[in-house]
Amino acid sequence: MTQDTLQFVHADSPPATDGVRVFDSLTRPLLGTEFTFRIIGSSHYVSAPSYEFYELSTCKPASVVGRDGTAISLNPDRPSRRLVFETDALRCVTVVDHRPLSAFPRDRYLSQHDSFDLAYSFDGEAEAVTTIELDEGGYETYHTYPEFELALYTQTALTRK
Repeated sequence: MTQDTLQFVHADSPPATDGVRVFDSLTRPLLGTEFTFRIIGSSHYVSAPSYEFYELSTCKPASVVGRDGTAISLNPDRPSRRLVFETDALRCVTVVDHRPLSAFPRDRYLSQHDSFDLAYSFDGEAEAVTTIELDEGGYETYHTYPEFELALYTQTALTRK
């Protein structure tokens, strides 16, 4: 995988996260169990061990036993993608949408940083940012890439089986 892709790894066991830096973290009940959301050095990581659900989004290679990741191009002219992952207890559907960098709510980030459940600026300038917002049935993320003029937006819907 190159630095011009973001890899989504969905698995029913924890991915290898040795050496991953965590910049912000939040554990919250969702769908009857605890989910932990993290902004990490290379993107985000979500886990719900009781549902055997692990999602790692990373610009770096990720190793997961028995499961490969889905590479998402950081080329801004790509169509939306739909990723589906299921465990015995949970169904996860993530829509990945390539948006122009201007679609990211930068003014909101600058003036109401705490209005996001999790948010982190990797460059300190609110240019390369990851945000996570939770709702009753899932979460939304933004991953901004100023070098590609891209705001990669994801909307994840989770359903208990």
